[in-house]
Amino acid sequence: MSTYREFRAEAKKKKRRRAFQRCCLILLIAVLLGGLTWFVVQLAGRVGTAESAPPAPSVSSQAGQSTADAGDPALPSGTAAPGWQGIGPIQQTINNFQIISPDRRMISLPENGRVDLSYFDDATFVGDSITTGWNVYRAADGLLPNARVVAEISTSPPVGGVQWVHNKNAADVYDPMQAIADTVPKKVYVMFGTNMLVNQSEATEDKLISDYSAFIDDLGTRIPGCEVYIQSILIPTAAGTASKPGLNPERINRVNDRLAALAFEKGCHYLNVQEYLCRDGVLNWDIAAKDGIHLNTDGYRAWLDYLATHTAYSAAASYLGGTPYPAAPAQQTPAEAPAGTPAETPVPETSGAPAA
Repeated sequence: MSTYREFRAEAKKKKRRRAFQRCCLILLIAVLLGGLTWFVVQLAGRVGTAESAPPAPSVSSQAGQSTADAGDPALPSGTAAPGWQGIGPIQQTINNFQIISPDRRMISLPENGRVDLSYFDDATFVGDSITTGWNVYRAADGLLPNARVVAEISTSPPVGGVQWVHNKNAADVYDPMQAIADTVPKKVYVMFGTNMLVNQSEATEDKLISDYSAFIDDLGTRIPGCEVYIQSILIPTAAGTASKPGLNPERINRVNDRLAALAFEKGCHYLNVQEYLCRDGVLNWDIAAKDGIHLNTDGYRAWLDYLATHTAYSAAASYLGGTPYPAAPAQQTPAEAPAGTPAETPVPETSGAPAA
């Protein structure tokens, strides 16, 4: 049996143990409170610093400021600044671009509004026997009665002073480039390639593109400011290709891609006439002539329909049903200011002498 003295010693030991545990708990609580207080103080300091700092300029405002500092002229007094609602056609700038992989479908002039046929009154059509069809059908069927045609059978881009024979009459020879210039055209529609590609040599393709390039350069020299439309070569029907293997679809598509790139390079318009007249990959059977290479009357009507809806923008052009381009809002002058707008007080001119 334990003595009273042993009991007292055991009780004191338990009391000291409990006191030590209470001290440890208090110390732990104090450390936690201290850490929480420090965290709150640090967080409050950061928030205060962020609120007192001036806002950083945005990228767009910096760009706007640098543009303004670059010396752009201010709009005249009373001139309305252009807005998105005033967007209209703009001139393409192509000098900073280089075509890596040409595709005629990407470069081709897109469909626009339908122009009145008077648009073609100052146009000249240049090409081979396919183009001579305009002369055959325009009188009888009223197709482009006022357009001029400079085209002959079995011809290619005229370069190097080559002379053409008119209507296979060896006694009637003329300079095609001079004949084109004499028509004083505002637009020239060109289609060449069928006659050269009958030759299946690979060098023929390079020769065609080279001659086309020289021809376009000559046109630009003789008729400055003239708009040039380079038209795609048409793919014959299966029967036409069978008679002329060099005119196979794969080859013509390859050459048309190169013609589109050439048009882009020379600042001309490329017309992918093939997409409309060769919808199944070859010349539509209902518009093809018997040889499968040339067109019948319906073919020229379809061709004209495509041309009338694929023109470059012109403010002077007459569009059936109205222009497809949105008109820019009229600019407001000081004299046209809305009622209630205070007028500007004119400042009198002074001669430099002090006022009385």
